Amino acid sequence: MQDPVRQSMLARMGIQSWQLRRPALLGAAPAPELEQHAGQTATATSAPQHSGKLWLLAPRLPATTLLADICQLLSITPDEVSLLSELPPAALQRADAAPLLWLTEVNPARPDALVCPLAPSAAQKRALWQQLRRHLAASVA
Repeated sequence: MQDPVRQSMLARMGIQSWQLRRPALLGAAPAPELEQHAGQTATATSAPQHSGKLWLLAPRLPATTLLADICQLLSITPDEVSLLSELPPAALQRADAAPLLWLTEVNPARPDALVCPLAPSAAQKRALWQQLRRHLAASVA
């Protein structure tokens, strides 16, 4: 049986259940605990993890240097970044202590979200820094 603490840590790191089962997909024998609890793991990791101060809707984290720069500007640690597999309900974003949402594509339903691809060009990085400055100015005011 897979440890619930381990499951939680893997979900926060953005490791989805299919990644844990990948050796089985490539023809290797699956780990017995993963085979038994594949449905449970998929349910636990497919729902958005509503922890952290920055939510990133993407298949993976950006480059370590970019993530570190963003975290430093926001005064958070990379551990406080939650990788989401689906967009959280808008009601959660409107809460007082709602985390900042980072999307890789523009979404008109989320005008306050940061928008930047995971591997941005120089112009896209400048746009991201401007968005972050606006967010920081609004949070201070």
